[in-house]
Amino acid sequence: MLYSLIHKVSVLAIKLFFNQISIQNKQIVPASGPIIFVANHPNFFMDPLIIGSYCPRVLYFFAKSTLFNSPLKKRILTRLNLVPVYRKIDDKQNMGKNLDSFNRGYEILENNGSFLIFPEGVSIGKRILEKIKTGAARIGLEAELKNNFDLNIVIIPIGLSYSDQVRFRSNIMIRFGDPIELSKFEKEYKKNKIDTVKKVTSIIESSLNKLTNYIQTDELEDIVQGLELIYKMELMTELGMEIDNKNDDFITTKILTNAVQWYKDNEPSLVIQFRKKLNNYINLLKKLDIRDEFLDPVRQEKRKWAKTKTIIFLILGSPLFVWGIITNYLPYMLPRLLIKITKKDQSEEASWKLVYGFIFFIFYYTIEIIFIWQITQNPVIIILFSLSLILSGNFALYYSKNIKKYKQHVKFLSIFYKKRTIMFEIIQRRIELLQFIEDSKNRYLKIIK
Repeated sequence: MLYSLIHKVSVLAIKLFFNQISIQNKQIVPASGPIIFVANHPNFFMDPLIIGSYCPRVLYFFAKSTLFNSPLKKRILTRLNLVPVYRKIDDKQNMGKNLDSFNRGYEILENNGSFLIFPEGVSIGKRILEKIKTGAARIGLEAELKNNFDLNIVIIPIGLSYSDQVRFRSNIMIRFGDPIELSKFEKEYKKNKIDTVKKVTSIIESSLNKLTNYIQTDELEDIVQGLELIYKMELMTELGMEIDNKNDDFITTKILTNAVQWYKDNEPSLVIQFRKKLNNYINLLKKLDIRDEFLDPVRQEKRKWAKTKTIIFLILGSPLFVWGIITNYLPYMLPRLLIKITKKDQSEEASWKLVYGFIFFIFYYTIEIIFIWQITQNPVIIILFSLSLILSGNFALYYSKNIKKYKQHVKFLSIFYKKRTIMFEIIQRRIELLQFIEDSKNRYLKIIK
């Protein structure tokens, strides 16, 4: 009952929080039979909420034991299908209690159930896969052994990729990977348990890396971000991909990260050269507080009619924007203020925004609806007013983004005419950077063919 209620609320909250949710390969999940789902973990309790909401199976969740730190929490979390896992970093003395957790995992699988585990064991909020723990492989293989390998357990990896990990109305991609059938490891496991567990864990790690837009080391994060900023759209166009297609966007990022990793492993000197050129260019952009897209002639050519449409949109949409601000601004800003005051970790920001926002919006909307009812006593007006709240809020957010873009464009034009020498220097740096990328790309393609 409680699980079903939270599931419905979570789906609603996630749909309101994210702008676009893309799900791939969900159809490969079996409708029945024991499954262990494993996923990367960049975003605290947002990750289990998302997977629990969009996974076609009822799930149990393996979660860190520190969440169960009071009798009341333990009771509630148990009813929500959470199973405690005891980690060394939390409490070494209670590691022995993991035997109970493992037994609970065996029981779930033996009853054709499914559970989710985050094999990284931590959530750090970076685009890097942490060292994968062996828990998922150990529970699955041992459950098979206890049942003579007749359970047909599969491990299904899930990749979560956020367009922006903390921003409201950002996008997320959920990718289900190919099932790992544990029955295929029967002979190996009976012969050598430790090596087989390591082998399956390695397969899980490889699968998660393929399903996410992760990089292998944070040393390269600035390089990948720079390429996404400057070159990603150009590469997508060159490859004949659709700019607004989230799968094409994911594939392009994966191409870029693979190429950067190859250069890091094979020609690190070129990575150093590129970083130097990139930093010089980024510093010049920051100095003038302008965006790269305004220096891209291709994007500016495409935006000519868009600029006219933006002006028309800003004029005609201003009344609805004002209405959206009046009815939504306070509950929109309060969660951000609370997060700033409490100094939440990056991996927790989006999760707390969702929780605080859901509470504040419901409370604020309720007060507004009661207030309008007291004034009008008209059911039709109340219905129309209620329907306008979320719609006007989303419109106000979209409108404010267009205002910001237009202001940046006006600012760019002003800087371009006032500080032409610096602008020409930035443009020259950008041309040199793109030429360096193009030469590196051609070199890379020749070698890997």
